[in-house]
This record gives sequence, structure tokens and C-alpha cells, in this order.
Amino acid sequence: MDFKESSFKIIKNYNCPLYENGDEFKVVGRSVSLLGRPTCLTLMGDVTSALVTCQGTLTVDSTKKPEYVFNCSGSRTACPGTIRLQYHEITPLEIAADPQTDSELSAMTEELNNFSIFKTLSGHEVKEIVSFFKIQNFKKGQIIVRKGDRGDKLFVILSGEVDIIGDYGITIAKLGRGEIFGEMSLLTGNPVSTKVKVVEDTKTMCMSGSYFRMILSRFSPLQMYFTRLLVRRLAKSNIERSKQISSGMSGNLSEITTTELLQALNMTQKTGVLKLNSPKGDSHISIRDGNVVHAELKDLTGQEAFFEIVQQKRGTFRFKPGLPPSEMNAEKIGDFMYLMMEAMNRIDEAADQSKCS
Repeated sequence: MDFKESSFKIIKNYNCPLYENGDEFKVVGRSVSLLGRPTCLTLMGDVTSALVTCQGTLTVDSTKKPEYVFNCSGSRTACPGTIRLQYHEITPLEIAADPQTDSELSAMTEELNNFSIFKTLSGHEVKEIVSFFKIQNFKKGQIIVRKGDRGDKLFVILSGEVDIIGDYGITIAKLGRGEIFGEMSLLTGNPVSTKVKVVEDTKTMCMSGSYFRMILSRFSPLQMYFTRLLVRRLAKSNIERSKQISSGMSGNLSEITTTELLQALNMTQKTGVLKLNSPKGDSHISIRDGNVVHAELKDLTGQEAFFEIVQQKRGTFRFKPGLPPSEMNAEKIGDFMYLMMEAMNRIDEAADQSKCS
């Protein structure tokens, strides 16, 4: 039987241990896409049976859109929960791209053949896949994806450049024309682990996660492409992180607070100088094995300089490994936990005073 393109959506969830309300399963031909979710063999049997019913008796009247609601049969297998699903047939009109976008993408299909993601595909395959993309533009400085977001789109960069930003505001990669991002979260189902920030005005084409998994199941060359891409990207990320650790790290205080930065240096027992440039001027904090041995901001030194420095919310920072001999044997300016607690108290007091004024 030649099944049409359709979907099954969970509209009620009664303690199902695997799925959530709103989860949707795409069906193309005889292929069922779970969109990164675990496989329930009982549900697969239910979906197959439902497809036979939906593509049969429910489509006798072609003027009506087929609808079908049913419960899974998990209770028969002693499953502690059950779900209620609704069948939905996807018409060609629903899956078609926006006409203006489709026209623009079709015009560049020949050019897209040169992008690494499409090189292993034929021209008509590229054109079919491109029809599921939409054009999206981003301005310089705009955040496209934030760490912790649920990844739901695949992006291909048509022009411009973005930074992939990891922990502590460190740029771990730069991506430009022809490169992609967003695939890691779609493939693993995990939240986004990095932030993507636009370096210069960027034009992308993006595809929803449901369409991405659908075409991945239909085009085996793409499966191989993404497998190799993940391996290369992980290796590149590890190399970049190693370079950052050996040469020091740098970033913006808008990406991480000074207190969070100091806690990270303390936990990893780093030794070096943390230099900051903020509206109050240049300052630095010397750290040995994670403990603070010196702090300086203009005429202030020691604890008073330290407490003033950690209150800065704007500016840039750079950590450089190593200390001068004079500071390698210097006494700590205070217990680290005391310094942090006192710093937090002063930050809170400053915030309270700001609210009252």
C-alpha cells in the first residue's frame, strides 16, 4: 500500500513513560519518523493499523479531510500509561514552501549544488530538499540560538558569518557561507550546548526539525554527511578548547559575570592573571591555584580592589596563564569563599540602593 504523507499527534497523555502531550510522529510512504524520540514497538503496531484504516475507509469521500482519533494499546502489554493520538493527512499545499521563498530558493538551486551538504545529491534531489527550507535573515549582533534552547531548526548559511560561543563566552568556531549549524541538537535530542551569534549581517535558509528528520530518513547520502560532520566538528571543538586553555581565555562580561568566572578559575585551580577592561578602567586579579593573591584597580589594591572589580557588569576579560615570581609566593588576600560571599553581599546592597534611588 502506498501511504500518503501524514502525521499522528498525541492529544492526551495518561502517564505514558516515553512520550509527552503534543509529540508528533511523521509518516512518509512506509517510513515512520519518531523525530528523535524512543521507539515503542506497541505504538508502531498501532500506527501501522491506523494507517490502513485512515488510508482506506476514511478517504472514501475525497471532499472531506480524514480525521481519526484512537488510543494506543499499551494497556494490553501491562504498560503503566497510555496515549491518545489524532491522525492528520498532510496535503501538498501544507508542505509547500512559501511561494516567494520557493522562487528565491529555486533560483539558487544550481549554486547550492556546490555546498558540501548537497554535493552528494543529484540536481532534482537538491531541488526537492530545498523546497522545505525558508529564507531567514539576521542582523549583526543578533543571537540566533541560545545555550539551553530546544533545538528545532537546521540552518544553512548563504552569506555572512556567525560565532559559535561556548562556556565563559569563548568563541569555539566561526561559520560562514555554505556551513551549517543546529544539527547537533536535532540529531541527539539534547538542548543546545552553545550560543550562535551573528558577526556580520547573515542570510540563512532554515528547515524545521520535523522536516529535517524526514529528509534524513529519505536520503541516505545526507545521513553519511551528517555523521562525518559531527565527527569533524567534535574534533575541531576539542582542539579549539585545548588552544584556549593553553593560551588563556577571553570574552565579554555580558556572556559571564565576574563572580562566575572567578568560581570557574577556582574550581579548576588555575594560576594566572585575569585582566579586565570595564567602564571603571583597566584592572587585574592575580590567581594562584584558584586563590586570589592580588587585585588592583587604579589606586585600589587588595580586597577593596577585588570587591570593586567583581561589581563590574560591562567590559571584556582575558585570562593569561602564569604569574610573575613576586606573586608566586604571595599570601592570599583572603579565603576564597569569604571573598565571594562578601562580594555577593556588596552586589546585592548596590542593587538595593539602585532600586531606592
